[in-house]
Amino acid sequence: MNSAREEAFGPNVGLFRRRPTGPQRWYTPVAAIDTTHTSHNIALTACALGIAMGAGLSMAYVCGWSAWGVFGMYVVLVSAYHMLEYLSVALYNPERLEMGSFMFNPDVDNGYMIAMGMSLVEYAVGYGGRTPGVIAAVGLGAAVAGQIVRTLAMVTAKTSFNHYVATRQVADHRLVTHGIYAYERHPSYVGFYVWSVGLQVMLQNVCSAVLFSAVLGYFFVKRTKKEELFLTRFFGQKYLEYRNQTRSLIPVWLTRD
Repeated sequence: MNSAREEAFGPNVGLFRRRPTGPQRWYTPVAAIDTTHTSHNIALTACALGIAMGAGLSMAYVCGWSAWGVFGMYVVLVSAYHMLEYLSVALYNPERLEMGSFMFNPDVDNGYMIAMGMSLVEYAVGYGGRTPGVIAAVGLGAAVAGQIVRTLAMVTAKTSFNHYVATRQVADHRLVTHGIYAYERHPSYVGFYVWSVGLQVMLQNVCSAVLFSAVLGYFFVKRTKKEELFLTRFFGQKYLEYRNQTRSLIPVWLTRD
């Protein structure tokens, strides 16, 4: 225990980093984040997300239902998503907890970050001509609803939830058919889809909304097909019966051979 604590809170780590005495001291940060799952990385990431949420809420409150206010809500929703992704795994599936559980780079090749960045560019370019109205309100409602569905899916599945498609069955992997899974076979995917597209509708990003809908739709169709193949291997007839009894908003006619 002591060695683990010393490693996590050592003099070369995060907030406890000792700056060099030479010229390097001026560009060596006191606090730094890397990909290792250590206490200081978790704390700094959570702190940054908390600051972003606070700033977003303040902006939304001060600016009201305006372009800047909508942007503030966007910051809140994105920050809350990443925080809830990590917390859901930490509370209900701690064995699989890692820095990647914050889901900043879920597809490894930075596709998520690039897509979100491009959507912000589109919003900035069209900022002057946007006045939030009913469409933005619908997008906000969709984003909130999508977040609720996704988080509820993770909490309901507990240890059976995985951010990545499971290709082998482990001891704590169970077929979850109760709660929200009684109404939707893939609620976490549907929730993320509604959340991400809802954000673009809220920002009134026409191009991003269309692209997000198409790209995510294609991605989830392929992923669902792969996942259902392994679930059938793991649970056999039991899963086939569940699949036949429970619908999914993911188009089933495209996910089956």
